[in-house]
Amino acid sequence: MRCLKCGNELRDDEIMCPNCGYNRNNTVQQDNQFATKNIGVYNQNPIDQQEADKKLQSEKEFDELVQIYIGPNYYNFRKGGFSWCSLFFGPFYYLYRKLYAVAIVIFIIQGIINAFFGLVTQGRFNEMIENLSTVQNPQTLLFFSKYFIYYSITFLVFYIFLGIIFKRLYFTEAVERVAKIKKENPNLGFNQLTKVVKEKGGTNILAPIIILLAPIILLIIMLIISIFILGYKLPYLN
Repeated sequence: MRCLKCGNELRDDEIMCPNCGYNRNNTVQQDNQFATKNIGVYNQNPIDQQEADKKLQSEKEFDELVQIYIGPNYYNFRKGGFSWCSLFFGPFYYLYRKLYAVAIVIFIIQGIINAFFGLVTQGRFNEMIENLSTVQNPQTLLFFSKYFIYYSITFLVFYIFLGIIFKRLYFTEAVERVAKIKKENPNLGFNQLTKVVKEKGGTNILAPIIILLAPIILLIIMLIISIFILGYKLPYLN
């Protein structure tokens, strides 16, 4: 059943249209002793059936494009809830789902947290290391234990927060990106849009791997450069 005003599809038990607020009971004439339904009597703006069908088809296609963009877990993300992957993998899972800007922000926040705890413990780590073997200063050991607990709790709370917001954030971002793709490609048909959306969406396993291996790659590059420079200068040392 469709709404008589806007054409939105309604369930049989829905009285009010969730799209325009039209009340189905308004189609019953109060002065009609037989209470027969007079469809359209109280509808000031009767719908164009063709336009209504076109609108419904457009909404259905958009939903399919979002589903293609997200992939197999579409209904899981649409439903929302807690993301365990985000809890365990943090910004790397955001990279995997192509939320690059958000992942960068998370890395920056992690850096700020590390810098804060580094400032708090400045000058105490050397003392801890010296006294750990001799246990001459129990207060140092206590400080080390408190630092580890506070540091762990801070990151745990932060990652729980990432798990709470991920699904809703990702689904909203997916809808906005699909809408942007449609807006930038007004002349493309549904099949062509499907290809573009599939290419732009989905996952990227290389991004988190590259970030994980970046320190090792950087170290190898620096080592190669050092060997090259050293090999270049060695003949002149003789």
